[in-house]
Amino acid sequence: MQTLRMKKGLLDELLTALRGWGRVWAPVECVNGLHTLEVIDADVKRARPDAVRTILPFKKLLLKPRFTMLRSQAGGAATDEHDNDAGPQVLFGAHACDIHALKILDLLYLSDFPDPYYRRNRDQLVVVGYGCWPDERCFCESLNTSSVDDGFDLFLTRLEDCFLVIVGSSVGDDIARANRHLFEAATRQDTRQYLERLRERETAFTLELDVTDLPFVLELKRDDPVWDELGRKCLCCGSCSMVCPTCSCFNVMDEVLSNGGAARVRTWDSCLFRDYAMVAGGHNFRGDRGERVRNRYYHKQEAFVREFGMPSCVGCGRCIENCPTGINVVEVFEHVRGTA
Repeated sequence: MQTLRMKKGLLDELLTALRGWGRVWAPVECVNGLHTLEVIDADVKRARPDAVRTILPFKKLLLKPRFTMLRSQAGGAATDEHDNDAGPQVLFGAHACDIHALKILDLLYLSDFPDPYYRRNRDQLVVVGYGCWPDERCFCESLNTSSVDDGFDLFLTRLEDCFLVIVGSSVGDDIARANRHLFEAATRQDTRQYLERLRERETAFTLELDVTDLPFVLELKRDDPVWDELGRKCLCCGSCSMVCPTCSCFNVMDEVLSNGGAARVRTWDSCLFRDYAMVAGGHNFRGDRGERVRNRYYHKQEAFVREFGMPSCVGCGRCIENCPTGINVVEVFEHVRGTA
């Protein structure tokens, strides 16, 4: 791992250079101070890496919300579609929690039975991280995802008069070597500023989640009335699942086309949707809203921990920001513990 420095005024030039490694995606301001993740190839000045979070996370770069897997003409054989193949892409402005989320998706999609649609885009993704500053909805510090040591190609941290740039992979090294004029060796002063920034950032977190023995606590509280209470409040609209960087539920449907052909389509799905657990014969394993809410929280903080030794929540705060009824994941777990 190599540490470099880059003058602040050279950021746009770096973004322009990154176009040589694929389509560049970055946070872009849309309305009311919100940000979306968009392609900025035409105008790199649109990039807003200081944005706390984007509405939809980076997972849309790897698996589109809806894409066609197979297509056939009437009476013909099905052929593979490449609707989800995005080609080389650069994710610029990934925060530490996003990079942890990407590693979680790698566990889900590349272990045991690799997902070919995910893998094709993942193999061509360049990740350029960017040091963020928390707001009142961030609780990544509680989940040890507020900083990251790997999983990126380059990582930029803004200091007083420059960016500290960490080279984290061979691809990152290729980018640095191809743009030597943008970088220079980091100084001791840069190191001091970086460590001071880390200390200040640590104290900036105002939202905390106590994860001590949380999987065990959840097992004890499986039949707690809190889940019925949440079921009455939750609309099961799936907003939290769509904006979550680690939610991976999907559905596959066959559709008849107007020309007599057919298509097999894959879409994002949510375990909160009423028909998600419905099977042949009309039986629904989680027909009650409270059961579906409980299932989502248990998967994040109990089942995933048993399977992989870590929760699948990274504390990005998107679910808190986008819940139409104001459900706050931290408050939910405080209620479960009996501390709220």
